[in-house]
Amino acid sequence: MSVAKVTALLEAAGKQLHAVMQDETLMPETPVEVQAAIESAAQSIRAALGRLDSIAPPHPLSPLLPGGPTRQQGQFLAFIHQYIMRNEAGIAPSHANLQRFFNLTAPSVNSMLVRLEQRGFIRRIPHTARAIEIICHPDFIPPLDRPFKF
Repeated sequence: MSVAKVTALLEAAGKQLHAVMQDETLMPETPVEVQAAIESAAQSIRAALGRLDSIAPPHPLSPLLPGGPTRQQGQFLAFIHQYIMRNEAGIAPSHANLQRFFNLTAPSVNSMLVRLEQRGFIRRIPHTARAIEIICHPDFIPPLDRPFKF
């Protein structure tokens, strides 16, 4: 099985665990021991994903899809996607997270997010922190050029 397939399986499992942990009707009824096991499983999945990133061979640059994002836009989409998938709360990165990862200024990050929204790749909710949702087809999201780390 390829690293990409294992990563996809782990990301799907993490997403399911996250959904269970956010279920306000299920979690209060769940014994504390089971909640601890669920949290431990989620942490293990995040650790495994991080380890896969560090050992995975570099991804070849994929050709741009017609109507798809530019290379830099694709990297922003990939980072946002990875960030949402790998944090416990399932929230999007802050502008500061994007600035640090891409070594850009705040206006540059904001400009890129505006362009991504105008092109229909993301949706943002005004006046709400970390309210970025990827709405484009998953084929438009390339792999990150360098390993993702929190």
